[in-house]
Amino acid sequence: MDFALTEEQGFVKDTIQKFVAKECEREAIKKMDEEGIFPAALFSNLADIGLCALTVPEAYGGGGPNTLGAVIVTAELAAIYPALAGAFATVSLCGGKVIADLGTEEQKNRYLPGVIDGSTLITLGLMEPGQGYEEAGSQTTARREGERIVLDGAKSFVRFADHAALMITRTSLDSAGGVPAFMIVDLKSPGINVRKLEQVGFHGMSLCEVSLNSVSVAASERLGGDADAGAEQKHWEQLMVAEHLSVAACGMGLAQGAYDYALNYAKERSQFGRPIIKFGAVAEMLVEMAQQARVAALLTCQAASLADQGKDCLAQVIQARLSATEAAHKAALHCVQIFGGYGYAMEYDAQRYLRDAIVLLSGGGTRQVLSNTLARLWGY
Repeated sequence: MDFALTEEQGFVKDTIQKFVAKECEREAIKKMDEEGIFPAALFSNLADIGLCALTVPEAYGGGGPNTLGAVIVTAELAAIYPALAGAFATVSLCGGKVIADLGTEEQKNRYLPGVIDGSTLITLGLMEPGQGYEEAGSQTTARREGERIVLDGAKSFVRFADHAALMITRTSLDSAGGVPAFMIVDLKSPGINVRKLEQVGFHGMSLCEVSLNSVSVAASERLGGDADAGAEQKHWEQLMVAEHLSVAACGMGLAQGAYDYALNYAKERSQFGRPIIKFGAVAEMLVEMAQQARVAALLTCQAASLADQGKDCLAQVIQARLSATEAAHKAALHCVQIFGGYGYAMEYDAQRYLRDAIVLLSGGGTRQVLSNTLARLWGY
């Protein structure tokens, strides 16, 4: 299997690395993290250099489809600023890619230009209170009223819903019939209430609860138009691919970033007259971090490549997510240990990597839930 990047993907990687070096200064990121500021200016700059267009097909003004390119951008951002990476991944992979793959022509023409120029932030509202991703059905009800659909329900852990323009959400259309549906909802619609949750990590990319109280949406906002239950199940799987891949890409980058940060510190920090990297315990942790980060990168990039080829890849994407989030968590823990007492000091980023890694471990499915999903997909 050839793992070499194409010329275009190599250009994307070079572009985002230059962006990070120029725009993502650690002290500025530290300040935004402390104040919980959404990185709107940095996100806009990403759009200005064309990176938000990666998952949008050329027919709609984008440069894609290039799922692997979007994963590369996400990972490079996550190595220094996971909150910005999460925002980018959500809009490009869970917004632009989903509408490009599943939307009607009207929906693509209406929303994809805003994805490209960064003016339309799109998020997913799939989880519900007391219910996980993998559970069948939705407690959010939807009833038809002429050419409108009225929604009632609640969504939990919705990323940056306090800043997003649109939310793609799961409903049970005409509940008595049990037909599932996915709707594109304007988050400024009457009847929507957004509550920001206090969180340990990913400061600046808020997690929110969204309540929908008799929210009226045009019937034309049903993702992909009218579809039967079989088609909606396929839509659900594609949404899961986008969701899990976005988290895997963040974990892949965070693992590499924590490793690089710890490695540089271990080379510079001296004890007993020599750099601490010369101590066996420190070197062992660094080797483990490097190895797990590498495995996460290979699995995540392979899954993104399969998605670009249009292949069924839900199992591979979940594998990548499991590997990447665990690699990120282990790398962040080792990073704190290598920094010693400074690992707990807010002036260093070791503690921030750990806080952000914890969010990746739990959001959208625990290891146990995802492992059970894999077992089902593999016929166990």
